[in-house]
Amino acid sequence: MKRATLSRMRIATSIVAASVLSSALTALFITGLDRPAAARAMPLLQDLGPADALILAGKDALRVINTDGRLSWSDQPGSRAFSLGTVHVGRILNALLKSAKYSDELEELSAARKNKGDEFEKRYRELMEKGQGINKDSPESPAMREQFEAFQKEYTAWSAANEVTGREMMARHYQGAYSDICEAVEVVADRRKIDLVMRFVPPRDKITPGDDADVVRQLSARTFLRVPESIDLTEDIISEMHLQAPKKD
Repeated sequence: MKRATLSRMRIATSIVAASVLSSALTALFITGLDRPAAARAMPLLQDLGPADALILAGKDALRVINTDGRLSWSDQPGSRAFSLGTVHVGRILNALLKSAKYSDELEELSAARKNKGDEFEKRYRELMEKGQGINKDSPESPAMREQFEAFQKEYTAWSAANEVTGREMMARHYQGAYSDICEAVEVVADRRKIDLVMRFVPPRDKITPGDDADVVRQLSARTFLRVPESIDLTEDIISEMHLQAPKKD
C-alpha cells in the first residue's frame, strides 16, 4: 500500500513538473511576442522542480538523474558529468623548489661539494709540486705513481658518490614538491567543487630554444590547444601554498 502511494506521489510530482514547464514555456512564448528583443532575452527568474528525473526524447530516450550532486545518465560510475579544473604544475613546481623547504638542503649540499672539491684541488697541487723533480727513472717514481693513482681512485669514487647523492636528493625534492602540490590541489578542488584536475601548460607559453627532442617535449606537454581561464586553478594553488610564482612573459 505504501509503495503504491509513493509511486502515485512520484507520478503526480512528474506531472506537476511537466505541467509547470509547459505553462512556463507557453507563457514565455505568448508574452515574448509583445516584448522587445532585449526583454525576450531575459531568462525566467524561477526554479523548475524538484523532480526525480528528466526524460530527454530521442531515438533512445535518455533519463537524467541526480547522483551524488552530479548529472548522471546511467548506473555506470563513469556516466556522470564531472567538473574539470587545470593546473600549470611546472610553474608552481619551479617556485616551490626555490622555497627554503628544498633550497636549504640544496645549498648545504652545494657548499659541501665545493669544500670537498677545494680540498681535492689543494691535494692535487701538492702532489704536482712534489712530483716535479721526480722523473720516471728516479727511485722515488714508483711511490709517487702510487700516490697519484690512489688520489685518482679516491677522487673518482667521491665524484661518483657525489653524483648519486645529488640525483637522489633531486628525486626526493621533486617527489616531495609534487606531493605538496597534490595536497594543495585537494584543498582547492574541494573548495571549488572540482572533480577532475589536469596538469597543463598554457597554449600561449613561449617555446624555449633547444634541440628537436626538447621542442617536441615542450609541445607534447601542452595538453590543451584552447582552455577557458575560468577552470584554471593555478593562481588559487599558488595562494594556498603561499608561493611567489610570477607568470612568464
